[in-house]
Amino acid sequence: MTSLARQARRNALHIMVLCCALPVTVLIGWVTWETASRLFAAEVATRAQALLSVQSATLERQLDKFRLLSPLLAQRPDVRDIILRRDARGGERAAALVAGMAGAQEVLFLDAAGGLIASSHMSPRYPGNMLEQVPLAEAQQGRLGRAYRRGSGSEPGSYVFASAVRAGSLVIGIVVVRVSLAEIEQAWALSPAPIVAIDEMGEIVATNRPLWRGQKASERFEVLGAAEVPRTGEGAAAAATEAEYVRFNGVKGRGPYLRMARTLPVLDWQVAAFADTADARSQSQKVAAIAVLICLLATVVGWVAADRRVAVLRRLREDKIAASRLERKVRLRTRDLSEANARLAREVSEREAAEAELRNMQADLVQAAKMATLGQMSAALSHEFNQPLAAIRSNADNAKQFIERGMGERVNGALDRIILMVERMAEISRVLKGFSRRAGTDMRPTAVKPVVDEAMMLLSPRIKQGRGRLTVTHLDGPLSVVGGHVRLEQVVLNLVSNALDAVEARDDGQVVLTTRSEAGQAVIEVRDNGPGISSDLLPKVFDPFFTTKEVGKGLGLGLSIAYKIVHDFSGSLTVRHAEGGGAVFTVRLPLAAGLSDAAE
Repeated sequence: MTSLARQARRNALHIMVLCCALPVTVLIGWVTWETASRLFAAEVATRAQALLSVQSATLERQLDKFRLLSPLLAQRPDVRDIILRRDARGGERAAALVAGMAGAQEVLFLDAAGGLIASSHMSPRYPGNMLEQVPLAEAQQGRLGRAYRRGSGSEPGSYVFASAVRAGSLVIGIVVVRVSLAEIEQAWALSPAPIVAIDEMGEIVATNRPLWRGQKASERFEVLGAAEVPRTGEGAAAAATEAEYVRFNGVKGRGPYLRMARTLPVLDWQVAAFADTADARSQSQKVAAIAVLICLLATVVGWVAADRRVAVLRRLREDKIAASRLERKVRLRTRDLSEANARLAREVSEREAAEAELRNMQADLVQAAKMATLGQMSAALSHEFNQPLAAIRSNADNAKQFIERGMGERVNGALDRIILMVERMAEISRVLKGFSRRAGTDMRPTAVKPVVDEAMMLLSPRIKQGRGRLTVTHLDGPLSVVGGHVRLEQVVLNLVSNALDAVEARDDGQVVLTTRSEAGQAVIEVRDNGPGISSDLLPKVFDPFFTTKEVGKGLGLGLSIAYKIVHDFSGSLTVRHAEGGGAVFTVRLPLAAGLSDAAE
């Protein structure tokens, strides 16, 4: 097939793909728009229905608080006396007290003809006959009178409850309670969506849009048609909810709005909440546009992919030929690599065995150094044990004599001293046992202060017998490092022992051990005022078998072992000259996140 024929075939394929892709893209865009419109409309309806439920409940609760106030007042003897005696002054005080305590807008006492006797306001708000202002007929029939009354001017309206005051079966007066709808409108004002309450005459009686108050609902908006929305309520509340699309008269550029309405049977009012559907439509259009763009992009990608596939197939044929040539070379080199890999595996095994043997030798060396340290301290430790034993023997003899003489009260003192001596010997034995134990290799959070304290306990006999003075200072409170308790204790023991050896010949020998926190590290510093170390020997201090002590007084392994232990803890051990003479050994270890002293 010639290149011209291949190009013609490719062009025909492209045209066919394009003719199929365009109708599919349009269909997908339309389906996406329909689905998104339903979903976003359902979301708008759900929000509007939730808003309607809350705000209609707010209206019902607000009015329900005052529903029983007028019947209760009508049954009070003092109210009956006020009406019979037409006591205006007493009535004003009583009405003002009730209105203030209940939160009513106004409380009025009327005579049977509707004339005003007293009001909670100092000046009458309804001069003249009150028959036109209150639902008197219901009250005279023994029912609770209820009615809506417009406010004056731009003020919100009010809701009136009226109950008859009777003397026997005779109606002698009427108690009227007026409840302002201003609180309802203030609560509704928190919502950005329009909310209205419409009476049975179609008049807007309460709203969070003050300019709408008093207008006819039919003048304010035009119904476009019913809306199908999900019912989120239950029972009668859900059944009483109406949904329809409306357009506000005189408002341009927005809409339609979704109107959710619910009838309140007791009030014979309808509460409606409006939700703007413009955002939902805009989002639906965006989703549909995105779907169309994705389809177009997929078409372009498929188009390009088809061209590339042809090129790839051509390259694959060429690569297959090259691969067959390369395969022969690979077989030859694979044999050489297999032999080299076998040699490398043998070398790795040999090195792992050597490293394991080296670790065992290092552990044995550390253990030997610890035993040597304990051997050096054996004489002092013997004295440290003999002293409590002698004291125990002396106190035991004293206790025996006190018992023979009948001095029982002094026996307890001797026994207490014996207990203290035994506890001291047990503590020394515990520390020696832990130190002499073979250290593990686990790395755990380890507290620094207990390590230093136990090392000082082991060295206390030597410090008492020696000429040097030891000072321990913890500058930054409790510190915790990543390491092992016993191994870190051996480091501290070696450093302090060397420092005590260095100041042994001085009458004013001083050894200072300081712990502190610095730049995310725990620092343990041991400083002495001994003869120090010459500058040419400083680089060799941590070499195995290096020592500046006399022959027979040291193997030269203490600092080497300490250096290795600190290095295993990811820390550093350094030495420098001290100001005024002597040497300073500094251990730096990473701080641990938690405090736990379980490692060895």
